[in-house]
Amino acid sequence: MKKFFIIILISLFLTGCYDNVELNNLAIITGIGIDYKDDNFYLTYEILNDIKTDENTAMLSYTVSGEGKTISEAFINTNYKVGKKPYFAHLKIALFSESLVNGKLDQITDYLLRDTDIRDEFIAIVTKDVSPEEILSHNNKNIPVISDFITNLIDNEKYNNNLAMTENYQKVLAKLVSKNYDIVLSTITINPDNEISLDNFIIFNGYNYKATLTKEESSLYNLLTTSIFALEFSKDYDKGNVTISLNYSGTDINVTKDEIIINTNLEGKIVENVANINLADQKSYKKLNEDFGLLIKEDITNFIKTLQNNKSDIIGFQEIYYKKTRKQNKNLWQNAKIKVNVDLKINTKGFIFEV
Repeated sequence: MKKFFIIILISLFLTGCYDNVELNNLAIITGIGIDYKDDNFYLTYEILNDIKTDENTAMLSYTVSGEGKTISEAFINTNYKVGKKPYFAHLKIALFSESLVNGKLDQITDYLLRDTDIRDEFIAIVTKDVSPEEILSHNNKNIPVISDFITNLIDNEKYNNNLAMTENYQKVLAKLVSKNYDIVLSTITINPDNEISLDNFIIFNGYNYKATLTKEESSLYNLLTTSIFALEFSKDYDKGNVTISLNYSGTDINVTKDEIIINTNLEGKIVENVANINLADQKSYKKLNEDFGLLIKEDITNFIKTLQNNKSDIIGFQEIYYKKTRKQNKNLWQNAKIKVNVDLKINTKGFIFEV
């Protein structure tokens, strides 16, 4: 009897699983692009390609595209063209066209939720003035894998213009399901220098496209919802302008039935002083703190008013109110008064002040 069990165990370890797929038979998909035009869905895969040479092995990528009347048909037709089993475990980026998010976002979301092969930890971005296929096909010897380039671009954007959305699609879906948030997505384009670059945010009311924010408004969204770096503000004076760069931000938001209260603590440094303000005088810093504090306060106030006018609660005012009171505040926040308090400290380290 013992020998019988030993034979059974050995046979289990020596035989492979019936549904096991060898790595060489997998098409590792790192990015997908979805477009909608002429009543058809167009799907593009970016697939990793392990090209073996005599000297080394270079990781490159190529694209495969298909189409269909429905999104599921587009996936099926594209899969037929791949030649291997599509493998989505390493999916990093999903690019949605502008035409797609202008009416088809609910269909895409529903499909991605139902397809268990596709992980929802990718980052969704809307392509602007260019198709998803054009972006995913824009690789070269300096950018061998577009999806890797875009994820690096997002990671580094917080040190530049703060136009990056770092939330994965799982978190985006959670906001949609909660019904106490509207969503915001980054956009990406190919600029006049033929380079891929991030652009302004798009805001939604539920699944419906509502408006495109300006670059300043997009940066303010990140200021209110995340910790940002290198966000610049400029102010004109008689002899020229002064520019500061923020190196810390912390924001607390409270919502009552008739008021939105925003308290933000900011730290920054002067990066440009064309106005020739005397930076050896402590009074100058006091004035700069007051001036830029008022400037940022006005910018935040106008930004919240824009969201109220568009009826798009991308900050989550309803969620803040609900967590505090356990009551829904679906419409009241749109008419709430806005109170913004800015505590700004411009760094004076390294300067010797006159007594």
